[in-house]
Amino acid sequence: MGWCPFVFAPLLSTGMVASLYGHGVGPPGELPMSLNTLGLVAAAALLISFAALVSGWRESRFPDAAAGRMVLDLGSAIGRGSLILGRIFGIVLVGLAVASCFVVADDTVVNMAPRIVFVALWIVIPVGSAFLGDLWRWMSPFETLADVRGRRLGEDADNGWSLYPAAALLCGFLWLELAYHRPAGRTPLAVMLIIWSAWSGIGALVKGRGWLRSHDPLAVFCRLVAAISPIHVQDGHLYVRRPLVGLGKVHPQVGLSAVVLVVLGGTSFDGLSRTGWWENIISARHGWNATVFNTMGLLFSMALITALFLGCVRWMQRKDDNDDADFEDGFALSLVPVAVGYAIAHYIGMGVFEGQQLLIQISDPFDRGWNLFGTADEYVNYRIIGPTVIAVVQALGIVGGHVAGVMVGHDRALATLRRKEDLSGQVPLVLLLASLTAIALILLVEA
Repeated sequence: MGWCPFVFAPLLSTGMVASLYGHGVGPPGELPMSLNTLGLVAAAALLISFAALVSGWRESRFPDAAAGRMVLDLGSAIGRGSLILGRIFGIVLVGLAVASCFVVADDTVVNMAPRIVFVALWIVIPVGSAFLGDLWRWMSPFETLADVRGRRLGEDADNGWSLYPAAALLCGFLWLELAYHRPAGRTPLAVMLIIWSAWSGIGALVKGRGWLRSHDPLAVFCRLVAAISPIHVQDGHLYVRRPLVGLGKVHPQVGLSAVVLVVLGGTSFDGLSRTGWWENIISARHGWNATVFNTMGLLFSMALITALFLGCVRWMQRKDDNDDADFEDGFALSLVPVAVGYAIAHYIGMGVFEGQQLLIQISDPFDRGWNLFGTADEYVNYRIIGPTVIAVVQALGIVGGHVAGVMVGHDRALATLRRKEDLSGQVPLVLLLASLTAIALILLVEA
């Protein structure tokens, strides 16, 4: 209980909540303050949060609190039933996406594959995992294949593989979504789904569950995101715990920082690509010409975020005279809540509105005139959530994610730094998060 109030301290102290609720975040002319001032307010919130944290937070608290309290035995009838339903749902979801790429017209109005991939798999499941635990592990069809292998050969121990392959596949997916000129085309989606399914499915059958934990890009990302959730599963039991503390028990695998930085860089480019400045660059370019420029922008965003992070981490490591091989990947955990906040901010509108369209399409998945669930004749309700609410959620997602990042980074510093009493050693990380907050808000309001 001791650290929970610090989550809200910076927001209340700066009056940011009131400002954003009153005015929302819209075009520059509608802002209650200049863009520069808005960025400075967010940065000040992080600095205030850091000061609050160090004043009453002198020892690492996350690892001891990560276990939580057991609330359900998943070996019970309820637990087994929910697992079966989840796996059936996952098989149907991935199966529909693949099948739609081959039997439904190449038209996003009737083809649900783009919404399954870009809404359900990329938005709803990862963001949901931040609040409800690892949803992809619950429903993954590849986990079912790993279960089959485990019953046949026995479960292998986690080999501690590098996460770089997962990072590379995530980079490819983000390129398709953000840079390629026809991301919703059924051919590129089919290629992506087949490669992913073969990579994860064959690996699960041959290497088991450890392969999925390290090589399935969606499984890797959801596992990291789920570490901030108040709900988690361990040894066949469902536990509840304080938010964020699960990151204290995450082993910093090789390549963990690459996974987080790829996602964070991709989401940053998503914000950049919606600005008038970038639209002016792209507006006259089409096809592969646009793809080339978008690819350069995507790579630049990833490189910039990576350079900022590595520069700050190396600064901290030298200042602490620390030769820990896991130093970089360990502190990358502080960026996980930041990535979740970015995802909420950038995709809330897409998730709400396109998610409704997906629910409509599910009644007629193959465009045959069916109405299986009675939703085929419904329409997207664009009034279900207003622009002010969206703007508030976006701003709070970004600032809240970065404040949470400060908390995670501070706890990690207390657990790993040799000179933990020297608070100046954490300054680079705080400055990094403050800078990213300002940049993210400026990109958001310029969109």
